[in-house]
Amino acid sequence: MSAVVGSLASAIGVPTPLTELPTGAMPSEVAGELMDRGQKLCPVTDDEMPLVEASVSRSLADAGVDRRSVGHVLVATETMTVSGSRDAHERVRGRLHRTLSGLGLGHAPVTALTFGGCSAVMTALEYAALLVEREPGGCVLVVAIGRMHAGDSRVLAPAISAIGDGVASCVVLAEGTGWRVRWMLRQAFLQTAEFDQAADFGPTLVVLGRALRSLRGEAEKHGLPDRPRLVCNNYGLPTVRLFSSTLGVPADDVFTDNISLLSHLGTPDILINLASLPETTTDVLTLATGPADCVLASLERTRSDPV
Repeated sequence: MSAVVGSLASAIGVPTPLTELPTGAMPSEVAGELMDRGQKLCPVTDDEMPLVEASVSRSLADAGVDRRSVGHVLVATETMTVSGSRDAHERVRGRLHRTLSGLGLGHAPVTALTFGGCSAVMTALEYAALLVEREPGGCVLVVAIGRMHAGDSRVLAPAISAIGDGVASCVVLAEGTGWRVRWMLRQAFLQTAEFDQAADFGPTLVVLGRALRSLRGEAEKHGLPDRPRLVCNNYGLPTVRLFSSTLGVPADDVFTDNISLLSHLGTPDILINLASLPETTTDVLTLATGPADCVLASLERTRSDPV
């Protein structure tokens, strides 16, 4: 696999203290528990399209590419496809198409990747890498969108994290400045759908732990950097530390800065966290976990000029 993920940009909702979320979205006892563990804010918006426009505009501007060279737009989202009816779905789809067209991307096919949960963004990056490998001069835009709807709970049950609203985007090219994907590995565990995760997250953690240990073994065969930074979804610190321990990554090497500021935004997490890493970070392991699979990837920073 050879592709570079660059021009990372994001736009988030209004940062809101957990204690100021509606009780139906975040019960006070859960808010207190999460805040005791270091989570503070949850970005909230009632419309994701302005966030899409802001994030994509910045990615395209930073990439400096001719917008007509964007051959495909890959959208990683769970929330946009939750429409309630065919008419509602078509309205959301139409708004997305109009937004992208207004950004000069009316010529680019749009593919939505869903049902993968928060790991769907890694599927989008993998698909994008395959597309640019086939057409080395090509350019693929990846957009990760997460927004809860009115009346939705903002609790990742049982009390893993708060769920906020945000969008992240990037441009994938064969070469350039950004993060080169060295390899990407995945494990599926669809049997977790049999578990009541809201009542007991234990069985899911057992299955996920086995998958992570398996991924660690595969990663060693593919070649691990000496001391990579681990980038995960913005779950609570206990969950992220469990992941790092299972993968054999020291706690000090896990990026956690955005957990307190953003909480869990769904599919945008990984892209936002990559963009937030200091320039001195050169090797990264990214771990994205969905409800029924997990993806581990090795990325290395590429630069046009030395820092």
